[in-house]
Amino acid sequence: MALIFDTKVALFNALKTAVPAGVQCTFAEKGDTGRKRQVWLGASTDEDLQPVAMRDGARKPTNVNGYVEVLAIVVTPGDPIAAERSIYELRDSVAGACTALDRTTVPGLLDLRPEASTVETSETTDGAFSALTVRIKVRGRITT
Repeated sequence: MALIFDTKVALFNALKTAVPAGVQCTFAEKGDTGRKRQVWLGASTDEDLQPVAMRDGARKPTNVNGYVEVLAIVVTPGDPIAAERSIYELRDSVAGACTALDRTTVPGLLDLRPEASTVETSETTDGAFSALTVRIKVRGRITT
């Protein structure tokens, strides 16, 4: 559905202004791997398409429910606590981007909010890292 994609693009634009300075923000998992703080968009899913009304004609309203994932990683030299603290700061930035997004810029978008997040922290020979996945619920109505 174009609604989910259009929402993903609008969320990306909101994220670019919401993340702190020095954080690399890309649409897909790509970019400068030497960066220590990165945010990018992951999978998008149209989970539920539900007809709203039974009526004559070709165009019918449909409720759309789906998800967009936002992923982030922070690498710090030997300090897993700082890495995890920083990843929670990025999680707050993602929530802020959802709130700041002007829903009128995406036709049919009704609501957008973080639904769940996971954080994983580990230490490697390259330093400590913390990874974040935020699952954002997208709810809208389109006419098909």
